[in-house]
Amino acid sequence: MSAPDQQGDGMFGLASLTPAELAEITGAALDRAIRPTGTRVTPIPYDWGSPATAGLWRVDVSGESAQAPGQGDQASGPLSYTYFVKLLRHPLRWPGLVHLPDQASRDEFVGFFPWRFELDMYECGIGAVLPAGMRTPRLHHVRKTDEDHLGLWWEFVPERPASWDLADYRRAAFLLGRLAARRREGAGVNRLLPLVSRQAHPSGSSLRFFTERRVLRGVLPALRAGRIWDHPLALTALRQAGDSALPADMLVLADRLPEVLDTLDRLPQTYAHGDASPQNLLLPANEPGTVIVIDWGFGSLLPIGFDLGQLLVGLAHAGKSDPSDLRAIDAAIFPAYLEGLAAEDYPAAPAQVRVGYIGALTARSALSALPLELLSRPPTKEAEVEFLGRLRLTRALIGFAAEITADEAEHATGK
Repeated sequence: MSAPDQQGDGMFGLASLTPAELAEITGAALDRAIRPTGTRVTPIPYDWGSPATAGLWRVDVSGESAQAPGQGDQASGPLSYTYFVKLLRHPLRWPGLVHLPDQASRDEFVGFFPWRFELDMYECGIGAVLPAGMRTPRLHHVRKTDEDHLGLWWEFVPERPASWDLADYRRAAFLLGRLAARRREGAGVNRLLPLVSRQAHPSGSSLRFFTERRVLRGVLPALRAGRIWDHPLALTALRQAGDSALPADMLVLADRLPEVLDTLDRLPQTYAHGDASPQNLLLPANEPGTVIVIDWGFGSLLPIGFDLGQLLVGLAHAGKSDPSDLRAIDAAIFPAYLEGLAAEDYPAAPAQVRVGYIGALTARSALSALPLELLSRPPTKEAEVEFLGRLRLTRALIGFAAEITADEAEHATGK
């Protein structure tokens, strides 16, 4: 869902810079003094439901050299630089807060949600931990206008126009495996992580927190009530998919989720990217073979294999790939991730990684993929297509979840 017009209602002002600040950071970015002569600010659509994101913009700065004459051929001529600007907000400022069920839930969310985490990860030096072939974007400036907002002026990364192919998935999975191995539980590099990463929520990992609040308390009551399936949009999708068994199968899976979470807690743990969908692993047009990592999430220790889940489903969840492609992607990313672990001498057994990968995918995504927000809006053809795609994705995820049998869990955890 895209942000409403609130991006144009002065929100950029909370992230904007003075002309002097803009000249300073752009001169540093270009490694030459610049006199800005023009600035174009273009809002970028984003998921309005994201609690920490208050706005995204592309900012194009044009100008002239401010160097004195006679300093070489490069001292004259037009100059330009492009920024990706992101405005972070405190969760108290999130419009979606009012939709949490009660004040206790709202207070818990506000107290726990690490809204500064993207900046915290950059400042902790995560860039030095990334394997060769991965990097973070360059952060040029942090604008702090008040206690509840931070404007991050990042390097703008022009992405490769071609769609992801299986070779891209394999490379990303290999690098994520290397990164997870370097950040295994007890690794020395973890001492530099933000405090929120080293102090778990009392209820356990961030994955357990998310699943219990978002899925078991948020989505599951609506599924159990059954009224979702009376809506014309859902009825049409079930009929078009030929999948009348899906509602019952989702409830069967829901009953297994607490057991799945317990299994995941017994697996080897590492720190992960936390939201490693292709949308957050940029493939720059001018740096072939490089992955630029953005939007870190789920900051606590997580089961080995966690990042493969979002790598698998990220584009399908956004409607940019077909759920029928998931098995081919899975066949590419799982062995590549194991190769990444092996490259860093990480000894996790493939069965453990598989249960961590599929179990975390099940807990996070299998019951929360349906776009229930569409049921409260006027019906459109676009909504019908989106709901059908997400319903097919849900069926595919339930198929993956079937791998995590009691026997598989016992084999992976030794219990």
